[in-house]
Amino acid sequence: MMESVETDGGLHITGDANATAEHAVVAPLKQLFTGLRVGLPTLTIRCCACGAKLGEGATVSVYAYRTVETPRWHLARCRCPDCAPDDIATPTLGATEVRISARLAVVSDVGAQQHRLCLAEPTIGTVSSPRDGTSP
Repeated sequence: MMESVETDGGLHITGDANATAEHAVVAPLKQLFTGLRVGLPTLTIRCCACGAKLGEGATVSVYAYRTVETPRWHLARCRCPDCAPDDIATPTLGATEVRISARLAVVSDVGAQQHRLCLAEPTIGTVSSPRDGTSP
């Protein structure tokens, strides 16, 4: 069972303090989504609704979710501002769901000579808790 443990520096970590336990850092959603990669390893993505090409500097709306069984967030349904819904129409029981608005930025890995699109300056829109919604 994961319990909240406070550590130095104001970080809040969940989990046991022993070396074999899993730990998860609790942070604001805005911080969690800053810098996350979106799309394939190209410098453009397409709106999943209208097909518009979106690249560096464009504003996008992204749907993200995390089920209660896993600490990993999944990014899905990237849309242009014209196609972005304002809310989460049908929340899923057992999943935290978030609608994020962000700017696309290019992040470069000089050593690997790769460039990827990432979320920059995210704004959290609608959030549904794992207790909301119906079963999938």
